Amino acid sequence: MSAFDPATVRKAVDEFTPRRPEKFQDLMPAKDVIAELRQKRASYRSIADLLTQHCLPTSKTAIAMFCHQVLGENVRPRKRPGRRKPPVPSASAEEGTPHQATDAHQPAKSSVNPNGDETQPTRTRGPRIAQVRILKPQSP
Repeated sequence: MSAFDPATVRKAVDEFTPRRPEKFQDLMPAKDVIAELRQKRASYRSIADLLTQHCLPTSKTAIAMFCHQVLGENVRPRKRPGRRKPPVPSASAEEGTPHQATDAHQPAKSSVNPNGDETQPTRTRGPRIAQVRILKPQSP
């Protein structure tokens, strides 16, 4: 084996290039174009389509990441869908079953305002358990 030579190692370090290309190196020449299109309120998809048509194939996700990281655009948080409220049974559905108790769909409590008016019945959290009642047989 040959002895360690610092001069050859330094030469190798100077000539070293990383295997992985720099991030967004393909989009850097189009930085001004992308910034101008974003100022004109162009979507990431339309920018990606335009650049793909002009010999720079890219995706809308790559354009979005480029805009956030290179151009410094703010990332908007995703909107979470609101909690779904359980459907309220209609009055016609309650009338359709005469053998069923009318208070079976009603919650246990209803609150009263200081004025004396009744407000909407309050529901407790948790599962809704059906109220099972033994019905008396109908006499003929």
